[in-house]
Amino acid sequence: MIINKTIIILGLILIVILVFIFLRNKFPKEHQIINENTVDSTRQTIPDSATSFGYKCMWFAIKSTDQQKVIELLKIKKITKCNWKFGIDKAYNGSIFITPPINGWTLVCGLGLPESDNKDGINNVKEILKTLSREFGEAQFFCTHRVVEYHCWMKAINGQVTRVYSYLGEAGENIAIEGVPTEFEKKYKLFNSFSKEAKSEKYFEDSNLVLPNEELVMQIAGAWSIDPSQLENRKDLSQSLGLIGEK
Repeated sequence: MIINKTIIILGLILIVILVFIFLRNKFPKEHQIINENTVDSTRQTIPDSATSFGYKCMWFAIKSTDQQKVIELLKIKKITKCNWKFGIDKAYNGSIFITPPINGWTLVCGLGLPESDNKDGINNVKEILKTLSREFGEAQFFCTHRVVEYHCWMKAINGQVTRVYSYLGEAGENIAIEGVPTEFEKKYKLFNSFSKEAKSEKYFEDSNLVLPNEELVMQIAGAWSIDPSQLENRKDLSQSLGLIGEK
């Protein structure tokens, strides 16, 4: 009997020890996870230097520093403050990042913006540009994706769309071309599948013919407003916070 009682007591002691060890290991880990989440959340709102973007992305350039009005007109929801690093990362994963003002312009970028790689999409973006430019005077849209070689740039002034150029290299044709080329564009003989010349095979043999690529989109963006691919190289931009949201 004494041996049985001893075994029972030892068993209970062992159970208590095991429970103690389990609880000691469990709670510090949970506490650590909470702290890590808090740290990550804090880091998202620490101002940082501008992060470049543009490649395989789409964005609006709006001649305004009024972020709240831009958000209202674009109907972006679930707005929170965040830094560049967090905002651009989220923008490439379906969200929308509203940059701090840059030389009087606000850029709105992200894969959560409307698609523009078809006629209906282009018409939708045109209407958005009209709305933005009526409010702010000028608004632009850019999109580029090297995989299918889709490249697009559009501009509206005072409620009127003045320029549209959209090219899908995968199909070897333009989706839309409207308006007169801007001064910067006039330096290039841009491919135009709608032109009479394009009906001739000799058209494609012209060494001066320019097929758009992502670098050209960045150059046009820089000529019109802001080249987002060069933001990290700029010394005139202070550390700051932007806004992140969804459509």
